[in-house]
Amino acid sequence: MPAGFRRKPQTGNKAMLAPLLLGSLILVINMVVQVYAVVTVIGMYIRRIGDGGIRPGIGTNFRVVSVIFGVLFLGHLLQFAAWALLFVFIGEFQDFETAFYHSSVNFTSLGYGDIVMSERWRLLGGLEAANGVLMFGLSAGAVLSVMNHLFVQRTNLADILNKDHE
Repeated sequence: MPAGFRRKPQTGNKAMLAPLLLGSLILVINMVVQVYAVVTVIGMYIRRIGDGGIRPGIGTNFRVVSVIFGVLFLGHLLQFAAWALLFVFIGEFQDFETAFYHSSVNFTSLGYGDIVMSERWRLLGGLEAANGVLMFGLSAGAVLSVMNHLFVQRTNLADILNKDHE
């Protein structure tokens, strides 16, 4: 059998239990962070709409979407930090800066490979990448939902104005 296909000595399923449990815990924490961020910005948007504080227009749309992007991006940075803290806590990285960099590469599924995790903890990389895909998807859905509403609102206003001129 070729060298690349030789089986490694089995360490048992228990070896993957710690990374799986710790990774799942961080994933759930990150889900709470991002859901909170999404609910907060959507709630702010809905309240502003209800108060009449948001009027259709390019400038308004730009400001609304920019604020939403900013809040959601801050949520993602907090999630990078949560993973980085875990990596330092388990001793995978000695300093937070390296752990944060590695986390940002994993979370975004960029995968440079310039810094790799040990065999014991490498499952965390896949869990973090899955976490990132899910959380970026949630953020994208929130932004697109608001943008859709803004554009529909603008179109409705244009229709009303056009009917007034007929």
